[in-house]
Amino acid sequence: MSILEEATGTLRAIESELLADEQQGCLDMARVAQCIHCVVELLSGEDAQWVGTTEAKRLLGVSSENTIKAWARLGLLRSRTLPNGRVQVLLDDVLERRAETEDLTAIEGDELSPDELRTLREARPGTSPWQRENTKPSR
Repeated sequence: MSILEEATGTLRAIESELLADEQQGCLDMARVAQCIHCVVELLSGEDAQWVGTTEAKRLLGVSSENTIKAWARLGLLRSRTLPNGRVQVLLDDVLERRAETEDLTAIEGDELSPDELRTLREARPGTSPWQRENTKPSR
């Protein structure tokens, strides 16, 4: 079970307990504080900053873990390889890329403003296809 899944499960348990206690009219604040402390410990550890390729794939809405691994190899997502060979990527990078994707899909209309084009161009590695020199021989 991943740290995010464990933290989510603990938060759901807290939510259920709060709702049940509200209906009964009693609330054990010490118990709630203890559960919240557990979640804070989970999320503040070194391992909470990294997610596996399956979780990254889900968060980014891509269809293949190989895409995540390729982005990691290209440096688009900072990554580390565990002793067992599994690849993990930095959660902050995943969330940043997700925000960029959501920003681009939120743009209405077919045309991008000059500022949007500049931001997109600055965030994208390499050059655009129309800016590259033609290296193939013409027929």
